[in-house]
Amino acid sequence: MVSTTIVLLLLCANVGKALASCNLGKTTCVTEDLLHMIMRNGPTLKDDLKRRPTFFASLKTLQTLYNIKDIVKFDDAKINIGGGYDSTTGIFTAPRNGIYIFFCAIMANGGGNVQFQLNKNDQLYTGGYAAKSDYGAQTVNSLVELRIGDKVYIKHRTGTSQTVYGNHFSTFSGYLLSE
Repeated sequence: MVSTTIVLLLLCANVGKALASCNLGKTTCVTEDLLHMIMRNGPTLKDDLKRRPTFFASLKTLQTLYNIKDIVKFDDAKINIGGGYDSTTGIFTAPRNGIYIFFCAIMANGGGNVQFQLNKNDQLYTGGYAAKSDYGAQTVNSLVELRIGDKVYIKHRTGTSQTVYGNHFSTFSGYLLSE
């Protein structure tokens, strides 16, 4: 980033010379050469996608939530680029600033229901309710602006005991959409 800034400053300072060095009828000049050099040395979209914090986790077994403080621990992290998701706590911690998108699908066990919510730093962000039916489910999607260290997780929303169905039907995922 610093080298790109220095090159751009030099380019701006010498734009007159750079333009004067262009030969009419030729497709290349110093300015274009510098821009090509910057593009070759800077991160590509493919490189950025490899580094972008991304996770997908599912719940292997049933998880009973007993009180309002219980966090759903999606214990099978299939993808965890950037290491932001901790399957032992169920908490995603933002490794980079930006706008993240989160997806959560909760399936209630049997004929029960599950009241849940997506939290950002211990505050309700989006509520959800998997209704009473045979394995009723709900999906919640949220765009959340995060700073480094902010925490996002799915938690129980009531003091009544409720059970989340496992077998990889209940999932939690997210990724950095933009900085």
